[in-house]
Amino acid sequence: MKNIQALPIKNESKKVQAPEAHEGFLLALNDARLDERKNVSAVFAARLEAIAAHLVHNEVGGRGAVEVLRLEADRIRNESGEIH
Repeated sequence: MKNIQALPIKNESKKVQAPEAHEGFLLALNDARLDERKNVSAVFAARLEAIAAHLVHNEVGGRGAVEVLRLEADRIRNESGEIH
């Protein structure tokens, strides 16, 4: 059996220049970041609405509302720590 050497294959396709490739990547990355910020904002707004509804429904006073907000802040901090 003969040893066959692989011949180099010429690539005739047009190469994308690095700045153009990076620009497209950065645009996609920024779009993803913006989308994520919108999602986080929507979740946070919904959570605030739920807390407000809870406070009104249970007729929670000022001190009780402060405690509920502190508990929520702790929950958010803990959740953030789990992500990082």
